[in-house]
Amino acid sequence: MSVYKHRDSPYWHFDFQRKGYRFSGSTDVPQHRPKREAEAVEKEERRKAEQLVAAAHESGRRPMTVAVACDRWWNEVGQHLAETDIETALHWLRDQLGPKTMLHAITADDVTKAIAERRTHMVKAGRTDKGVQLYRPIKARTVNRTVPMLLRRIMLRARDLWNVVIFKMPKWKPLMLKEVKRPINELTLAGEDAIDETERADYAALRRFITIMGLRAQEALLTWPQVDFDAGEIRIVGKGDKPAVLPLPKDAYAILWALRGHDPMWVFTFVAERTRKCGKTGKEYEKGKRYPITYWGLTSHRVRHWKKAGVTSHVHDLRHTTGRRVLRNTGNLKLVQQLLRHSDIGITAKLYADVLIEDIRDGLNATAKGLESRRKSRTAQPIKAKPLKG
Repeated sequence: MSVYKHRDSPYWHFDFQRKGYRFSGSTDVPQHRPKREAEAVEKEERRKAEQLVAAAHESGRRPMTVAVACDRWWNEVGQHLAETDIETALHWLRDQLGPKTMLHAITADDVTKAIAERRTHMVKAGRTDKGVQLYRPIKARTVNRTVPMLLRRIMLRARDLWNVVIFKMPKWKPLMLKEVKRPINELTLAGEDAIDETERADYAALRRFITIMGLRAQEALLTWPQVDFDAGEIRIVGKGDKPAVLPLPKDAYAILWALRGHDPMWVFTFVAERTRKCGKTGKEYEKGKRYPITYWGLTSHRVRHWKKAGVTSHVHDLRHTTGRRVLRNTGNLKLVQQLLRHSDIGITAKLYADVLIEDIRDGLNATAKGLESRRKSRTAQPIKAKPLKG
């Protein structure tokens, strides 16, 4: 039966196949209405389906399975992204939806089930004083990024670039979970001093450089060809593969100058304190030898050494620290936008608007002071009596 009552919906739903293609959705007819009304809607949907299937055959569009789509998307897009967990998320999504499932057959119901399952996943959340590992559910932002947003990226590319037949996309916006935004955290000067007491010098140089330049962690892992000492500049490729040339202030210049000769290719390196194998990358390290600092190494170092200093900030908070300090000292929001390379100044204002609260308070106080001065000057003036008539 192609028309049925959906347990999670107040409307009659339809579900049928035409020449191997599945069509399903809501009739928008409430369940308290007669079924024949929903069947009339379903009949119209069948007529539209006939037209869509015929048009797909004429245009040469073809179906594609989830497995093939995920593999192709990884080869063309995913492997080139800076998102370090994207491959794991992609494999999970493929298995959750079913490798043999056709892209055109994926419905909003399938996506909501995948979201519900993803929300049950846990991540490490530190340890107790006795060393017991703690866990917490993954955040809504992670669920959105690795389920509906990732699937949307795949399906849009398949439809627009791979000539894959997708008759109807799920409505993505209602599928997104509400995200609780983490407050912008700024590393204080006291926090920096505390980290200096626990952090190794090679990692401290990288941390200070990021704090001065306002870079993202991946952007800061420079190679020597990116550094131009004569021009006092560095060349990076930022978010969205956007190239940028940034000037080096004196402190940042001095940090890079002191690192010359450590490695022929990489700017920021460290000396291995013990022989080990990295659990993330599988790379082997030999005690006493120098190696380039990786993103995973920087993150692990932060967890170990910043925690000892009593600092709960993340590496990305160093970038926020740069933005807030520059804005506080200059009051120039446009300058901060250019420094952090935000595409829209609205992003900058949204992230750092609270820094300008003091400016607003000063402005209000100055306004009140000016009004008070005018009021006093008016009351201090003698009142001229009008002459009496007659």
